[in-house]
Amino acid sequence: MEPNRTWHDPEVEIYGNLITPRVGYAAEAYDLANRRWYRLEVTEPRVPEDEWLSGTVADHVRAYHDTHGQAPPWNTIMLTARHAPAATYQTLPEDEQVARPIRKSLSYGSARGAKLLPTTSVDELQNLSYISRSADRCTWRGQDCVFKRIEFDVDIRVMQDEIRAREKLIDAILGDTSSDETGQIDINAEMTRRFLVVPILAMTLAREAAADTPALDIITVSHLRHLIRGMRELAKVGVQHGDIKYWNTVLQPLPDDGSSRLALIDIGTEAPEYEGDAKALGQLFHWYSEDVSGLRASKEKILAAAEALGQEDFEAALQALSAGQERLV
Repeated sequence: MEPNRTWHDPEVEIYGNLITPRVGYAAEAYDLANRRWYRLEVTEPRVPEDEWLSGTVADHVRAYHDTHGQAPPWNTIMLTARHAPAATYQTLPEDEQVARPIRKSLSYGSARGAKLLPTTSVDELQNLSYISRSADRCTWRGQDCVFKRIEFDVDIRVMQDEIRAREKLIDAILGDTSSDETGQIDINAEMTRRFLVVPILAMTLAREAAADTPALDIITVSHLRHLIRGMRELAKVGVQHGDIKYWNTVLQPLPDDGSSRLALIDIGTEAPEYEGDAKALGQLFHWYSEDVSGLRASKEKILAAAEALGQEDFEAALQALSAGQERLV
């Protein structure tokens, strides 16, 4: 396990199973929570469901950690039968027999080759802890961040899309800034303030930034208004988020007054059959109106805003949420 990682109860998925007829099988298992590959070999002809395979790997890994207080040194579990009372353990070559190596590489920068994002070393990331597939919470230079990692080759295209979407936003910010002000502007703060998009703080070199899904009960109408304004700004510069869902929003605390804002992550890759950011935001508002208890008193306004977003009318949506107020917030 990575030395800067905090242990998490295993969450194992099966990514492959090599079957030798009438002899046995060997499953490729990945512990998402601790970012480790394992191999499970069982000498019996009948192949069980993936649920049993993943559960068996998790049980053995968990048992070792409970006993020794650390992740197991081995990566292979061998059983003579499914219900064998004991297992033997072995360490096989990682890249050849256990893990799925990443064979592609990521290069980043805009089409003209400019590197607009800072870089950092993986050694600067501390307290890595599991959030979800490809996402860890961590501490970086004293900041609470999310670390997005490449776990499989298919992740590279998604990461490239995220990077290039943010590069386009940086270009838009710098394009609206005079040359005298360029050195004074905080691009990350401006990206969040103007577009409600969580910035990429740095690209991690050699190996592999934000918070958990927001606590729903503290989302307010003010959060929704700001989110509409962020979407409006994205549309003005020709950038589409591409997958607006509640799990792609985070609450960011504001240090000045202790309040927070609802911001977006995972920008740049369009979901299948996506109808556009405005309509997707309207659908999200429908969901908020039903599932967020603190917003139910404003349900009528939220649904009116959702209807306006369905027509891609940001101004009407803002007016709907601001009904009864003297000015937009």
